[in-house]
Amino acid sequence: MKIKKIKPAQIVGSTLAISLLALANISHAFNLKVAGFIRQEMSYSIGSKDNPWQRGSPDIYKGGVGVLENTASGHPGAEAVWDGLRAQTAAAQGLPAPANTDLPTSFSKPNLDKSNDWNLMATRAEIDFHMNFNDNWSGFVKVRGYYLSDVQNTYTVPSSFEDGGDDNNFKVDLHGKCASVLEVCDDNFMIDLPSAYLDYQNGPFWMRIGNQQIAWGESIFFRVMDVPNGLDLRRHSFLDTATEEYADERISSPAIRVSYNLNNDWEIEAYAQMFQPTVHPRVGSSYAFINSPYVIRNDIGFDKVDDQINVGVRLKGQIGDLGLTFIAVSRHNPDPIFKWGASNQTSMDTVFPGFSTQPFKVNSLTALESLGLLPGGGDFPAVGGKEGPRNGTTNSSDWMMGAALSGLDGIETLNVLANEFPFVGGFFQQAFIPAGLMPNADPANGIYVTNAEEAKLNIDTFLSLIGDVGADFIPTYASENIFGFGMNYIFFAEPDSFLDQLIVRFEMTYTPDRKWTNNGSRKPITEDEWITGFALEKYHRFSSKFPATFFSFQWMHKSESDFVGHHLSTLGGDLNKGPSGGESHGGWDAVAFAFQQPSPGLKWRYDFSFLYDFNGSWLLQPGVRYKPSGNWTIETFATWMDSQDTGSALTPIDWTDEVTVRLTYQF
Repeated sequence: MKIKKIKPAQIVGSTLAISLLALANISHAFNLKVAGFIRQEMSYSIGSKDNPWQRGSPDIYKGGVGVLENTASGHPGAEAVWDGLRAQTAAAQGLPAPANTDLPTSFSKPNLDKSNDWNLMATRAEIDFHMNFNDNWSGFVKVRGYYLSDVQNTYTVPSSFEDGGDDNNFKVDLHGKCASVLEVCDDNFMIDLPSAYLDYQNGPFWMRIGNQQIAWGESIFFRVMDVPNGLDLRRHSFLDTATEEYADERISSPAIRVSYNLNNDWEIEAYAQMFQPTVHPRVGSSYAFINSPYVIRNDIGFDKVDDQINVGVRLKGQIGDLGLTFIAVSRHNPDPIFKWGASNQTSMDTVFPGFSTQPFKVNSLTALESLGLLPGGGDFPAVGGKEGPRNGTTNSSDWMMGAALSGLDGIETLNVLANEFPFVGGFFQQAFIPAGLMPNADPANGIYVTNAEEAKLNIDTFLSLIGDVGADFIPTYASENIFGFGMNYIFFAEPDSFLDQLIVRFEMTYTPDRKWTNNGSRKPITEDEWITGFALEKYHRFSSKFPATFFSFQWMHKSESDFVGHHLSTLGGDLNKGPSGGESHGGWDAVAFAFQQPSPGLKWRYDFSFLYDFNGSWLLQPGVRYKPSGNWTIETFATWMDSQDTGSALTPIDWTDEVTVRLTYQF
């Protein structure tokens, strides 16, 4: 079912051609309606922690800055490596062998805690153009502008570091320097056309051509059958009100979409859409959840799939009171799989031959630099353009906790590096001469380290030699086929009872050979995945004086991964151990509950949403909306999150306790 011959240019070209044919037949009944709004959006931090992924954050783990332990200091094997490589380095540069010195007893990482008060300060403007050409043709264009003020407290970065610490909130190497085809952007703003399409309706036949979202989901947190589009998380991550159901985050792209009513009860729909990947918050931005010394090389990964087309078909119908839905989708998964990329840092090859072939990039030099044994000295250009000296991954604690928070196995990741990059494998095999390899090592079977103690010893020895590091991750986008089934049923009972008009919805998808990040390996984790969702929804009037209250209760089960897409086998590590494998009973489960209560006269609306992950994290989001007039709306909602450990789905973002205010003027 994979589509390989259709190119995005063909979709765009077909869209333009059909549009021109349509315009050529427009009658004089053209009608245009313009509406829009301008909104100020502000999120104030009410939590006790800063984003742990920011450069030099003390919150990546307890005691994560300042003087950090060096577990290699005093270890006979590590000291032997230290002595041998110091001598080797000196000889390579024609220098005399340095005097005997021991490995540094500790590392130092500066505290750049910026104690930000604001997470978001943004101005949004949207203008909608509704067009009616004749009885068959209509159109819609949405223009969206978004400006994000700098809210992060700044710090000084040496001039040798590109960008000098400036924050990039929007630029991404996908389509030019922006995320989507119809977008212009810079560090602090983006202007795009999330919708720009024509609709054609003729009896039972309907067609939409142009840039569009395809929303196949109706859940407040969970996405089971909502598989056509990825998400754009650059603005407010996914932290808008949950009841908006990813309306602003779902990322659009050019598509042709058609449907046909087979009869009064059954409809079939199909689409072909240009592949558009999910866009994460930019590294170093307010809501980033990727460690700042590490760079996502979209310019490499996306170029391999930028001409791909996703296709899907959906059949919906009714059998009496029972609604049925069937879907089949062939797509490239918009959520990336990450693998390590070579550093290409050739400046280190004169000292360590082949260094540029492995992933780590030296961010700033430490021990060998102080002995005058490394070229250049001083600060190297920052890995991601903005980390600043001593701000990469600094020691083994930094490594282990950074991996755990990222949904990686800090132990197995070292085995991946040793197996796939000969420079790292060579270091591990020779590193502890004359002490030999780690006691349980089995290089023939790809095993170099087997526990946290061994992993920490190796990484501390490595970082003692070259200083703090970053690296490149290359995203890949795997092709997959998804098959889904859904049903819904409306109960009718005694009027005004809780069962009357209760909607019960069930959804299920099956994806054979789905792929996930495997600790940065070129070979991803591959398993079949089942995802199921169950929902109860109802409007219920408690009083004749108040409008009906909307209730929604939902449950989701995923057999192999968690809410954010991490494979369960890589979750649950910490400073001193590898992953626990996620949920002990197998799979991942969560429940969600939400309600909305308008006031009499509809000036006020009270919202409440709650998400609970059975692995130990939760999100609570109460809110209130006030509409004093037809033009003005004031909304405020709070978001609280917490998690028990790194096996919990929300751990990477559980620092995000905030109060958001949105002031909107509609025209």
